Amino acid sequence: MICLASATRSRRRATRSASSRTRPRRGARPGVQAAWRSEGTQMIASKAALTPEIIQLHELYAFVLATNEVLEDAPRLQNRITVQAARAIRWKLFEAVCWGDGNGKPLGFMNSPALVTVAAEGGQTATTIVAANILKMMARLFEMPGGNPMWLANRDTIPQLGLMTIGNNAAYLPINQALTGSPFKNILAGDPLLFNEHCQTLGTKGDIVLADLSGYALATKQGGGIDFAASIHLFFDQNLTAFRWILRAGGQPYLSGPVAAAKGASSKSHFVALASR
Repeated sequence: MICLASATRSRRRATRSASSRTRPRRGARPGVQAAWRSEGTQMIASKAALTPEIIQLHELYAFVLATNEVLEDAPRLQNRITVQAARAIRWKLFEAVCWGDGNGKPLGFMNSPALVTVAAEGGQTATTIVAANILKMMARLFEMPGGNPMWLANRDTIPQLGLMTIGNNAAYLPINQALTGSPFKNILAGDPLLFNEHCQTLGTKGDIVLADLSGYALATKQGGGIDFAASIHLFFDQNLTAFRWILRAGGQPYLSGPVAAAKGASSKSHFVALASR
């Protein structure tokens, strides 16, 4: 399983239990502006139009019991339990980054007002993805310098993407990682493609998403990381050892809504999905 959260540099760590963030207002252009000036004329100041936001941290945990007999007979079991707990927490965290409703968990980009949804083509067959879908999704991405746009897709989409062409060129390129040195094994229309089980099945909104995860504010407690504790006392009379892992995290997209284009009528966002077909 690929940990999508660690595949990008989008993580932002909080310095307190709740982190104060700022993000552009819906449809507003950034408040910091640049302007030309003639020699000797006065500069005109612009004011940053940013709205403060509080990202509340939520508790994500794994709690596991194991008999002391098993731990004694299988000395590697505790290490295996630790590895599996970390995987379970990573899975739940990125599931919330994608689909969280913001109630006791992060607000996922798929449930955020910032999401842009591209409509299917007229007369498009159900459970298909066509080149026009991909190109229109690319056109709606709000890409900033230093961003890391990538495609996120369910493996159910492979039969569609594998046969897709743009002009005379293949849109989907499974590349040889050993030769390229790239951390990504797949490329779609020039951007990295990560297959995962967080995306929906083929034909459903969310089966393929173009995302720049640097546009997502993910905060953890000061120092970050997962807190671990073990106790032989909690279930002493049952000869059980209790293991507990806790991660406190919160998050939401930086944008509160799609951004108006500098030129053109189509709004843009860090997160672009294809509508159900």
